[in-house]
Amino acid sequence: MTDQLTWIDRIIDVTGWRQEPEDGVGWEQVEAQLGVTLPTDFKELCRRFVPGAFYAYLDLFRPTDDHAQPLFRAWAHSRQWPSEPDFARLWAPYELYESDKGTGLIQWGSDQTEGEYYWLADRSVEPDRWPVVARWDGIEPWHQLDMSTAEFVYRVIADPEFKPFTVADPPRRPFYLPHWGPFPMSAEDWNALTDPNREG
Repeated sequence: MTDQLTWIDRIIDVTGWRQEPEDGVGWEQVEAQLGVTLPTDFKELCRRFVPGAFYAYLDLFRPTDDHAQPLFRAWAHSRQWPSEPDFARLWAPYELYESDKGTGLIQWGSDQTEGEYYWLADRSVEPDRWPVVARWDGIEPWHQLDMSTAEFVYRVIADPEFKPFTVADPPRRPFYLPHWGPFPMSAEDWNALTDPNREG
């Protein structure tokens, strides 16, 4: 078992997620459109977890718009802006990934407070070794992190020391909210979902 899959197992364990993995979560068309293969652990996370949000907070982009933000559509939409100098600065010092260039950002997730999560994609590097590039707000500085997507997700939801991205401070029990689940609207709802003694 690879380290990345171990991080996925940790996410499953800490959230108590017990749904059967999805079949047919196909990324072939997206990868063909991008001209690059995406990280294995990210695709496995999408297979293990139906569309939804970790901690009702962090969303993974998906291959289609079925209850989720499509990854390719988000990338294609972002590409409309860098031709304008003012918009190009939004990603500085990075640039967006282009299939005819070697290195650039591909967004794989977002959160409820305008956090942005990308890979620094590099066609000369194995995708499972791409670093995560993230910022918790569009006006905040970037953080480049030498870790897999699954490790990043785990640390956001379960590591109180993972500043500035953690939602686990103070520590509570993480959970996964599928797209069909009711959003916790009250303090009582949140307390029930994040109760350290919650079963499942």
